[in-house]
Amino acid sequence: MQEVMNALKQTWHVACFVCAACHQPIRGNMFHMEDGQPYCERDYYTLFGTNCHGCDFPIEAGDKFLEALGFTWHDTCFVCAVCSTSLEGQPFFSKKDKPLCKKHAHSVNI
Repeated sequence: MQEVMNALKQTWHVACFVCAACHQPIRGNMFHMEDGQPYCERDYYTLFGTNCHGCDFPIEAGDKFLEALGFTWHDTCFVCAVCSTSLEGQPFFSKKDKPLCKKHAHSVNI
């Protein structure tokens, strides 16, 4: 008798519930859906994930994030490059793709 698992409101042979990209069994590991297909966590983030421009870690489901300067940031990573003051919802300036608060808008050492 083959080992089975439940996923997506169905019962699967463990060997049949595979990642749409690498075709390896997902087993009891975390998976993500994209266009109705299951992906293992690694392939999902490789193919569809976005990394934060501030910390370079993935922006995962449930994370608060924002788009600024043509990049995606965790809300806690969008800070002044000089003093680390949060810039979420605040007026900001940029120099060399780095966000700056009003106080440091004219900093030359960026």
